[in-house]
Amino acid sequence: MQINLYRVLFIIPFALPGAAGPLFAVDERVSGFTTDDTLTIRSNEAQMDEESDMIHFEGDFELRANDWYLSSEQATLYGKLDDPETVIVTGSPAVIGITAVFRGRASMLNGKAERIVYERNSNTIRMEGNASLSRDGHTLDGGEIEYDIVKDALSAGGRGGIHIRVKPEK
Repeated sequence: MQINLYRVLFIIPFALPGAAGPLFAVDERVSGFTTDDTLTIRSNEAQMDEESDMIHFEGDFELRANDWYLSSEQATLYGKLDDPETVIVTGSPAVIGITAVFRGRASMLNGKAERIVYERNSNTIRMEGNASLSRDGHTLDGGEIEYDIVKDALSAGGRGGIHIRVKPEK
């Protein structure tokens, strides 16, 4: 992806004075489905693409699984319907939530942007346009944010730079 906007690169672990650990660290991640999991998709319209394993959704899209969800106005799902590889959502805003385990405690990672690409196989999130990513009171805002959940690596930038808010631990 080539961008003509100013970029700033941050690699996590991101140790800030007063912070007990990385800004968005993840120790474990559920990446596959089991027969006990349920995947629920709602939308006003759905259309299968001529290309196999691709479905387009239009209007009030919502995808919910046990440990993650996406919602937006439009979406494209790549891969098998019961185990998607990549989901691209667009809207004002598109929203993502992922439950992850951080230091032995379940925590919710929340993001929003005009466009979100969630690649489950690589456990990465790419957010473009008024992007915001938060967890446990810590928030990162920028024009674009890329986050690798497994490597705990973060890249952010874009027009207007970035803004980080950290909630100090007591």
